[in-house]
Amino acid sequence: MSRRMTLIFTALVAAQVVGLVVFAGVRQSVLSQGREVVLQTVPVDPRSLLQGDYAILDYEIAAPPDYLGDLRAGETVFVVLRESPDAWYAADYRLHEPGGGDVYIRGTVDDRGRLDFGIGTYFVPEGTGRIIERAGDVKVVVAIGERGNAVIKRVLVDEKPFDPVKQ
Repeated sequence: MSRRMTLIFTALVAAQVVGLVVFAGVRQSVLSQGREVVLQTVPVDPRSLLQGDYAILDYEIAAPPDYLGDLRAGETVFVVLRESPDAWYAADYRLHEPGGGDVYIRGTVDDRGRLDFGIGTYFVPEGTGRIIERAGDVKVVVAIGERGNAVIKRVLVDEKPFDPVKQ
């Protein structure tokens, strides 16, 4: 291998490593410094033969209102959140980023016309997916960063943290 090819290969590998570190760092920053909110959800289909057990989480706030008009797949929608005793709820939906100290989550319109917040999949230990599926009440504690990106911190099943060992 020539010296030039070695340099190109090394640069490509270094760029991939840096990209992974930055991605992990951003998510860790949101987890440690983001605003913590609790969102109501409904679990759907907790199994995949190829990926193991996981829960697909469909959030109550994921249905955009009619006043936004026809939304195209891939369009960004900002959901302004307000706190209530049980869980945070959608107070408003906007097509531009809110300001003024509002707590909001950024979503992208999917092919079904619902909002995808990037927190729709929660992997669980093998054999425990049915616990979430059969639960009467499932909420998700989410950390939300300054730009509305979200990361799951933990799942609450019937008001208790999901712990498959104790379930």
